[in-house]
Amino acid sequence: MFSLVAVSAELAEQLMAIEIDGADAVHQARTRVRRLRSILRVYRAAFDADAQTRMRSRLKLLGDRLGAVRDLEVKADSLEDLLEAADEIAVVDIVSAEIATTREAQARELASLIDHLHGRTARVLLADLQMFAAEPPLSAKGRTHPDRVTSRGLQKAVRKVHRPRGDSLEDRHATRKAARKVRYAAEAVADDLGRSAVRLAAAAKTVHDALGANRDDLLLAHQLREQGHIGLAMRCERRAAEALDGLDEKLAAIQL
Repeated sequence: MFSLVAVSAELAEQLMAIEIDGADAVHQARTRVRRLRSILRVYRAAFDADAQTRMRSRLKLLGDRLGAVRDLEVKADSLEDLLEAADEIAVVDIVSAEIATTREAQARELASLIDHLHGRTARVLLADLQMFAAEPPLSAKGRTHPDRVTSRGLQKAVRKVHRPRGDSLEDRHATRKAARKVRYAAEAVADDLGRSAVRLAAAAKTVHDALGANRDDLLLAHQLREQGHIGLAMRCERRAAEALDGLDEKLAAIQL
């Protein structure tokens, strides 16, 4: 139901890959956690309320641990992309030192994550998740009117994307998270709804990616300004602004 079995299996696979230093495994595992949480949230009417709330909360704790590693990885990658061929040696040295510090922090967080994955909490979560996916604890609505639950869930999720918000970083982050939920929820029912769900997921992904790039660069720019690296911060801010090009049109495409 809602691709729960497939996504939970993919999560287990990526968590195993983390332990053997699989390429991009932390990112992929975090994506699966977010996908599962989005499905449970958007289609929450299909499930027993207490059961889906507990599972979402447990998945969030795992997602937070994955995020601690992934956010440092993104920061280091963004710093590397910030360098330009014409940069002076002093600038290269500053950025290289910050990259090294960030990679060291990432390695420490990764070691902590792996220790957690070896523990009982993570093992029990995966076992419970597999049982939840195989035999979802459905509500009365989920058993009798699954199509109606799907339609209403997606409609509500799309409306949340278009809620009036300001232009602050946190306002845009709220829109980004709403778009992410739409994307993952639409992908979960693509086999049932066909092209309309595929188009909706693609439109939501475009908005999610643009706002994510904008947020990552603005957060990095803030850190660089605090460290006195004004020129590098301005470079980040220009890149952040470019990520918002055509945002209104991209948002308008998120429609059922």
